[in-house]
Order: sequence, then structure tokens, then C-alpha cells
Amino acid sequence: MGFWQDPSTQAGRAGTGEDGDGALSYDQVLSAYPRDGLELRLIERFTSLRNKRVLEIGCGDGRLTLQYAPVASSVLAFDPDRASIEEAAWQQADRGIDNVDFRVGSIEQLADRGARFDVALFSWSL
Repeated sequence: MGFWQDPSTQAGRAGTGEDGDGALSYDQVLSAYPRDGLELRLIERFTSLRNKRVLEIGCGDGRLTLQYAPVASSVLAFDPDRASIEEAAWQQADRGIDNVDFRVGSIEQLADRGARFDVALFSWSL
């Protein structure tokens, strides 16, 4: 099992911040990423999320999800890392946002196979 597939290593190896192969951890990459709303501005440049049903693949800790959720109709956001989803759900409750369904899983496990969405998003998920 590789580093990115093993949820126990999602925060990086203690003391090194690397996975043993020299790759930066998920947290290190995102902590260096500017939180100036660039992703949201890029999304809004190409499509409106207002009143849309949104599917977000690989939502991580929900930092982008919770930026656009107030204008969306509903959001199904998932990530394979349980700790990230728990953090996202905590942030969601703290902000009083009730239209997001955070789930642990991957696109292959999406149970709502008959569900329809207006927009599908993924960022940092490759």
C-alpha cells in the first residue's frame, strides 16, 4: 500500500514530513498553498455554483468545500482519509453549514450511483 492510500500516513511521518520516498505529505503541500480564495475564483470564472448540486471528489479537510457551500444547493463531498473528513465535519458544524454531506470513500465507492449533480469538482486529487 502506498503512502497516499494509507490513511495512517496522511499527516506525514512524524518528525520528517515525508513519506520515506522524499514526497511531501498532504498537509505540507496544502499548508504551503495560499488561502486567498484562488481556487474558488477560478471555479467561478468557468461556472456558477449558485443553487447547484455539487459533487466534490477528494475534498480533504473541506477547506474549499466550506467556501462555496453557502451558495450551492447541496454538496456531496468525499475523501478516502477519515481524519480529513472528521475535520471537515467539525468545521462544518462550527460554521453552521447544513447543506454538505461529507463522506469517507472514493469515487469508485460512491453509493449514490443514480444521483445527479450539476457540477463535479476535484482539486489536489490526482
